[in-house]
Amino acid sequence: MKITKKIVNKIEGEASLKIYGEEKVDFVEIEFWQYRGVESYLINRPVMDALVINPRICGICGHSHLFATVKAIENAVNAKVSKKAEILRDITVGLEIVENHIKWFYITLFPTQIKDKKYIFKAGEFAALISKAIALIAGQYPHNSYMVPGGVTSDPTNLEIIKLKDLLNKIYEKYQEKIMDLNLNSEDIELFFENLPKDIGKSINRFLVLGDNLFFKKNGDVNLVKEVENSSLSKNVLYNGEFVEVGPLARNINNENIRKIYNNYKNSIFTRILTRVYEGLLILEYLINKIKEIDICEPSYIKCGMSNSKGIAAVEAPRGSLIHEIEIKNGKIAYYNIIVPTQFNLSSSKDKNKLSAAQSAMINEKKEYIDSIFKCFDICAVCVSH
Repeated sequence: MKITKKIVNKIEGEASLKIYGEEKVDFVEIEFWQYRGVESYLINRPVMDALVINPRICGICGHSHLFATVKAIENAVNAKVSKKAEILRDITVGLEIVENHIKWFYITLFPTQIKDKKYIFKAGEFAALISKAIALIAGQYPHNSYMVPGGVTSDPTNLEIIKLKDLLNKIYEKYQEKIMDLNLNSEDIELFFENLPKDIGKSINRFLVLGDNLFFKKNGDVNLVKEVENSSLSKNVLYNGEFVEVGPLARNINNENIRKIYNNYKNSIFTRILTRVYEGLLILEYLINKIKEIDICEPSYIKCGMSNSKGIAAVEAPRGSLIHEIEIKNGKIAYYNIIVPTQFNLSSSKDKNKLSAAQSAMINEKKEYIDSIFKCFDICAVCVSH
């Protein structure tokens, strides 16, 4: 059987695919070769060092890693958090997800079908506005480690909240004008699928949500997640013994508009892409309403103690459920483990009868479609390696 090795780049790092088959894919193995090593680096460091180190795991989802770090510590020490701090955290993590989806669509995915650099500038236009909004709460990237156990270090004024509301509305209106409207109409998505079938890339149809931030509802228990070694520097991740799909399609599968698309195209590449782009609009709508609930008289931070303990937390990050786990001894980190969304979606199984979401989506499809199908899962090789 013919075996083709394909290096996939422009996915936040690189991955390699070992593709078995002639014109169609009979089987595929996924390998990641970057070494992360952050967990080892954290051992014996003071607990608060994790707040500065972990956001640097990824250049895209730093807020999500910070959020998961803080939540894991808070769960370990039973910290209390004010509603104001929770909303401020939701805003920065939510905006990070919106920014990620736009960059992923126009910079990573779009070039697999459309060779026109003007769409990269379109992503840049939105990224500039979103970075400006995040900076009002969290400070300038990459120095925005503003979440701490017990709350946030930010204490925005009324004027800053007004500026933030204005920016959120501006991004929301521009999103509908230039990317997708509330009826899921998008000229850019139709252009992307001009020469690409919409019904390819169907996968395992098992969806998991472990975080409950923003408007997402969890449907699983983080304690049922298990990591298993594979042949590369990443690790496979199973939930209750099965591979699952995490991310925007899992989070929004019960949304009325998405359900209509799903009923026609099932869990295909089209449904997966459209849902991710639509999720950006849903998050902006949620944040515009949520910011109205901020009471600036509430404390941003509630002091919490530090004790020998263990904590685990799952949050919804741009690419899906993100898990951080910590053990604290004498104020230092004794153990740390991170499981990222790409591990769930892009595990590499040797068993043809038990495939991960991405492997399943590529099987029996033409090789010419593999680049688009693989990238529709929004891969982060930087996060996934161990």
